Amino acid sequence: MAYTFTGEKSGEVRFEPDETGTINRESESFTSRVTSNPVESGADINDHVINDPQRLNITGVIIGGDDAKAALLNMRDKRDIVTYTGRARVSSLVFTSLSFDYNSRNKDGSAFKATLQKIDIISAQVTDVGAVPMTTQDAGKASTQQASKTANVGTQTVQTQQVSSDAFAKYAEHSDSFGGGSSDGPLVRQTPSYNGAR
Repeated sequence: MAYTFTGEKSGEVRFEPDETGTINRESESFTSRVTSNPVESGADINDHVINDPQRLNITGVIIGGDDAKAALLNMRDKRDIVTYTGRARVSSLVFTSLSFDYNSRNKDGSAFKATLQKIDIISAQVTDVGAVPMTTQDAGKASTQQASKTANVGTQTVQTQQVSSDAFAKYAEHSDSFGGGSSDGPLVRQTPSYNGAR
């Protein structure tokens, strides 16, 4: 039986007992985290238990050179998404740990240990919120007479109502904001709504 690591970017590494090596052990682990806070009676327990990503631990032996070692390191360095096929078949994995051990009994190869973790791949979703662009709103019929006197010209709003220079001069003469005289209005309210007493 051949064992394979297949990366989306890096190609495939095959472990065959007489040529490149073999896989000695596969170990899958599935863990969860549970809240340490009390759970309300009748509550949905799914809200209080979080499943951790699946992990796959593999130990094996590389023989006949460093090609398989270089390929595994390449998958790890490129952060490649890997599919493992052996006794277990798991896709969407990434390397979280990779180590090599050397000894005199395998002078052209090494033993290795790898830990891979499953990742969840989702696609982005777009939701139409139904907003109407402002340019479309501006192009509609005006609800007031003053609004109907403005025209939408791209990003500019042009006012078509004219103000005579005499009218502006009178306004400036009696306006505080233009340095004119103050108004004749009272400085305090004649009938205050609150006098401070309860």
